[in-house]
Amino acid sequence: MKRHHRIYFVLCSLCTASLSAIAQNTTSLPTSMYGVGELSASDGGRYAGMGNIGIALNRTGFQNTLNPAAITRMDSTCFTFDVGASASYARYSFQNEHSSSATGNPNRFSMGFRILPRWYAIVGASPYSSVGYVIQTEEPVEGMPGSYAYSLFEGTGGLYRCYVTNAFALTNRLSIGVNLGMILGTVTQSETQESAIVKYESSKRAFYADFGAHYEFATGRQTWAAGLTFAPSLPINHDNNLTYSNSSTSEGLDKDYHSRKQYLPMHIGTGVSMTTERWVMTADYNYMDWSRNTSSNKSMKYENQHKLNIGGIYITNPRLPRSTELMGGVGFSNSYINLKDGKMHYLEVSAGASFPIRYSYLSLGATWRKQINSRSSLMQESRFSVNLNITFGERLAKSKLR
Repeated sequence: MKRHHRIYFVLCSLCTASLSAIAQNTTSLPTSMYGVGELSASDGGRYAGMGNIGIALNRTGFQNTLNPAAITRMDSTCFTFDVGASASYARYSFQNEHSSSATGNPNRFSMGFRILPRWYAIVGASPYSSVGYVIQTEEPVEGMPGSYAYSLFEGTGGLYRCYVTNAFALTNRLSIGVNLGMILGTVTQSETQESAIVKYESSKRAFYADFGAHYEFATGRQTWAAGLTFAPSLPINHDNNLTYSNSSTSEGLDKDYHSRKQYLPMHIGTGVSMTTERWVMTADYNYMDWSRNTSSNKSMKYENQHKLNIGGIYITNPRLPRSTELMGGVGFSNSYINLKDGKMHYLEVSAGASFPIRYSYLSLGATWRKQINSRSSLMQESRFSVNLNITFGERLAKSKLR
């Protein structure tokens, strides 16, 4: 038993030490300078090959982070760990200019277990948003033909989410759950002109909570399930620091500064799934209300988000207790950033597979995302990303897992 405690302690320590890695920027999109940055499209997981979907999925070996009520199919004889990483390649186009970037980071650490016969829990961390951009501008100097003033704008950082999920199986069909946690991180933005540098550093933190319900029923050879989630809009607190320096003079400044209040969006999600012997079909709809937020930038405003995802799983050998699963999905959504009355939408196509290895799962997922803008004057993005996830268990008893 002491050996088990040491294993759990070491793994939890590794997860804690990796939070800084999770919060590293995973984007080079200039629009990440606005709001809380570019929101994480997905935190990976066993079914990353379907995209960001799962409100109605409650399956063995699946640590569901989208619906806190849908984790009651967890293996009750072991601690289950999820560890994931992602890598992406993005190409950006603006008028006749093109650029690209490649990033890679861990994106998921979680540990799930059963506390009591009808009480299940998950402890974990995942990315929430990312800031990463480099923009250089040039402007002619008045009265000096052929001379230009160059400015450099840079941003790095991001927010991550630490959470504790509790789910309760009220009956064999109905379960409810709650996610409680914190969203934390630091965003650094700087402006450089000639020898002068102004740096804005903002440490952000917010309490996070969402609630969920999951219900399933059988009709003949089909099992249907429905899920519902809700998260209230909560304030984000800031600790802001402004630093000014000039290499050509001894001038310098270091002080706190005030920024406009920000809020996490109110979120409502619903999903439905249908399961047969070989197939699982599911669909999610998510609505995120950003109306409590206002922008100090006149060219930018917040836009409420709508997300629709459809996905499926094919079980290659349903007679086996653990079978290889093939999956795919498609999604359509809009950005919460509106620039100069130009709306940005995203089309995503995903595919992947999950392979059982003894009592573990190795999952691979690939996603292609295309940005579709309402105005040609906005930057275009195409992104290809790959998710790798490992789900494994540490047995609590010497008996074999079933």
